[in-house]
Amino acid sequence: MAIRSYSRYIAARVLYPSPLLIPAGAALIYVASLTVIVVQEWNEPKLLVVACFAPSVLVGLVVKRFSALLLPLAVIAISRLWVPLVDEDPIVAMLGGLLVGVVLARVLERTPRPAQAEPEQTDARAHRWPRIKRVAKRLVTREGIDSVLDHIRFRIDTFPHGVYQPVQSLPRGRATRGGGSESRWEAILPVVREQAVESAVDIGACEGYFSIMLGEAGIPTIALEGAPGAARTAMLAVRRSGLEDVGVLALELTPSNVVAVPASDCTVCLSIWHHFVRYYGLDAATEMMTTIWSRTAKVLFFDTGENEMTPDYGLPEMTPDARSWLSAYLAETCDRSRVEHLGTHAAFDPSGRPVERNLFAVIRV
Repeated sequence: MAIRSYSRYIAARVLYPSPLLIPAGAALIYVASLTVIVVQEWNEPKLLVVACFAPSVLVGLVVKRFSALLLPLAVIAISRLWVPLVDEDPIVAMLGGLLVGVVLARVLERTPRPAQAEPEQTDARAHRWPRIKRVAKRLVTREGIDSVLDHIRFRIDTFPHGVYQPVQSLPRGRATRGGGSESRWEAILPVVREQAVESAVDIGACEGYFSIMLGEAGIPTIALEGAPGAARTAMLAVRRSGLEDVGVLALELTPSNVVAVPASDCTVCLSIWHHFVRYYGLDAATEMMTTIWSRTAKVLFFDTGENEMTPDYGLPEMTPDARSWLSAYLAETCDRSRVEHLGTHAAFDPSGRPVERNLFAVIRV
């Protein structure tokens, strides 16, 4: 009898997402992305105009409200935390793009649609709007779209610290280790010529400076980089350089996959060994170096963090001095070799203070 007192039906309320969710998300992404671009390119207003206009049109189409014209104020306000002044041209580009997008969205919403008979089949039409497609192909190329997207991605990947190496093929920007990279290359190139190097692998290539310099010297080179942002930047740098004999291998090197390092005449192993020690320990790092040396036919270039590194890296105490300790370590780890010292070069410790590091050439005998 008690069961009869319950209702025969159970009503469940269907939850629908707020219609404001997509416009709000688009606005948030817009402000964050455009802030990064403005901060990175604040001294290149012409480039900013191009980079700001297209995203503004897209967000205007999504938001569909004239209140979207307030978004550039948020972009400028946040970017002022990093840059002193923003040129008026990119601001106009943002406002113009948003206005165009909002107007187009409203026009499309108010355009009456002709009644259509029920379709006999549910398959989508193979071709839609052929005239629009033909015009779009003439005005917009895939290469042009890829170029804009690559540039935006580059600015996001390098925000807020910029680039590490002075790669000429990348968009303009001051490299944090420009002088040190160039002085290292000046010391490396004569040894490369002397050893008649015909192929190279750059381990921990970062943005690809040494890989590209080797490529410009006529040496086919693989840039091996494990950090996703740096690997994407290296690929962009190589593509913009126009070099056909330089490639990028996105691989985080570990003790289990170090055997996959391509064999070559020359291996560049700069500022990476202390990371091996930090993540895998000294013994595993030494085994990795032994494997890397076995894949090197002629010469290995090596430098690393030294006594300036913090205790969490777990580096051994380099006594009586870093140069002597590293020379002995390389001679023991790389059999049938001679170790040449190529001077000291500028670098930074983990806190950003400038230091000098020893550069070595390990030559097979």
